[in-house]
Amino acid sequence: MIASGPATAAQARPTGAGAFFCGAGLHKRFGGVQAVRDISLTVPRGGVFAIIGPNGAGKSTLLNLMSGLYQPDAGRMIFDGVDLVGLPAHKRVRLGLGRTFQKIRLFKQLSVLGNVIAAFHIHHDIPAWQYVIHGAAFERDHARCRAEAIKLLDFVGLEARASVLAASLAYGEQRMLELARALATSPRLLMLDEPAAGLNAADVERLVERIRILRKRGMTIIVVEHNMDLVMKIADRVLVMDYGQYLFEGTPLEVQANSAVIAAYLGA
Repeated sequence: MIASGPATAAQARPTGAGAFFCGAGLHKRFGGVQAVRDISLTVPRGGVFAIIGPNGAGKSTLLNLMSGLYQPDAGRMIFDGVDLVGLPAHKRVRLGLGRTFQKIRLFKQLSVLGNVIAAFHIHHDIPAWQYVIHGAAFERDHARCRAEAIKLLDFVGLEARASVLAASLAYGEQRMLELARALATSPRLLMLDEPAAGLNAADVERLVERIRILRKRGMTIIVVEHNMDLVMKIADRVLVMDYGQYLFEGTPLEVQANSAVIAAYLGA
């Protein structure tokens, strides 16, 4: 794997052998801004991997590279043996990469239930003509999607709000609806971009509990987050970025004790 930073830091970084997701030497520039510079990461299967850093560190840009919203200027990405570079976002979703967004992207004029049902389209397997003339296969598929969507809404605590418009939800509820919609794509790797942003303490605890349940079910989760309490509660490993570059990677306890991380956050 391509190394960056001091030799001691590079030696501490994982090699990517047997990784569920592996990125190596990722770069992304926007005009004169180097948003991501030589970032490498290895995400093992079945855990929670957090990406943290000060504002402008390049965290969301890295997630956009992983999900296919952006393509890297250089570097490689492998997901469960599949090369992702050049692959568009919708094809990555079919492979099992799901995500939420820092800025909520709901269909505001659809119902809560309709938002979740819409996400199932990525896995529909019925003849195209049945979308025009609704046959038996369409009805069975729609019933299945509706039943699964209700289960997901129950999981995030929104089943009672299924029939209301998404636009009428409180901010925290919209966050949970985004999570349900991402889960509807049947992800094997779920990427959460600032999932706790704007949530009150009770909502954050509910979010933490749901992430723990998903991990117990075997889902691999990547979290980009500013809420350090949340990160320290759920993460198995933490990658720290600063100015688009690798700063440190380790367990939550190692991150909390690292002087370079403390300096980056406190401006020492």
